[in-house]
Formats: sequence, C-alpha cells, structure tokens
Amino acid sequence: MNLGEIVWPVFRLGEHKPTVEDGVVFYSKEYVDKDSTDSFIGFRIVDDRAVDAPTLGLRRLQLKYKLDQSKLFPITRAIYFLVDLIKLAKPTTWFIDNHGNLFQYKKSTRAKLTCRKIKRVLPATNLGCILEIEGLDQRFKSLRHPQNGERYAGILQWGLGYMLYGLYLDQFKTTYRLI
Repeated sequence: MNLGEIVWPVFRLGEHKPTVEDGVVFYSKEYVDKDSTDSFIGFRIVDDRAVDAPTLGLRRLQLKYKLDQSKLFPITRAIYFLVDLIKLAKPTTWFIDNHGNLFQYKKSTRAKLTCRKIKRVLPATNLGCILEIEGLDQRFKSLRHPQNGERYAGILQWGLGYMLYGLYLDQFKTTYRLI
C-alpha cells in the first residue's frame, strides 16, 4: 500500500499483525489458568467488513452495540497528519486506515530537519493555529498553539515540500530523519 492509497485518519494498532479472516480483523490470545490446566482463547475485534457501514468508525460503532465492550479492540487516537505517522512508525508497527486497510509504514528515505524561528501565530477557524515561519512562504497548520517559550519550529524538508515536525523551546542544529 502506498501513501496515496491511505484514507485518513489512520489508527495505530500495535506491534503484532492482527489476524484477518472472512473480513474480520482481530487479535487473539490464548489465556492459561495458572491454578488448573484450563485454557481458552480470547479475541478482540478491530474491524468487521461484513457490517454495512462505509468507514471503520461507523462499523466499530455498530459493533459496540452488537458485542460485549470487552470484545472490541481499543483504539485510542487518530492520526491525521503524515508527519505524525512518520514519527510513530517503527518497522513492526501496524496501522489501519479509515476504510479498514491494514498496513505498515516502512521508513526508507532521509529528510533534512531544520529549525526555524516562528514569525507569527495566526488563529485558525476551528482548532489550533496557523504558523508563519521565517524564511518560508508556506504556512503550517498546527493542532495546538505554541506553549510557553516555544519559539522555534522543526521543519522537515522532503523533496520540494515542507512538513511541520514539531515545536521547540530552543534552536537546534540541522539534522536528518529517516522517513
């Protein structure tokens, strides 16, 4: 799966690949009772494509009412930006997109990370702010305002484009990140 095929938002699942059978994505684990020889297999459902709904969130909402709550795999956060996916991705991390497609993001390219001073913080219409950065014409959307003392932005240069990597208190030297 390439980046152009991902349907955002994306959700981090874990370090092990979930099992997929008949359109159901789930994690299973065998539990053994220490006091006896009894064992049973428990499972937690991530997604069920048989549920008639167009997105992962809507399918999980319907599953929540059909199943015991403990049978649903907990998904805690959504990832909305490519740079956040890059930061969270490890070679063993599995993700699921909004259509229910499983994938791993493999870092294979080096990108330059520079630190630049924040010129202006503009209000956004909804959540967060818009950042103007010294030396760049492009503006960046941030879901949070710079905290006390955060005067610098880490800018990742990938090809001809730029991505906001993070907000920082102090300026750092130019470095490289594997993306």
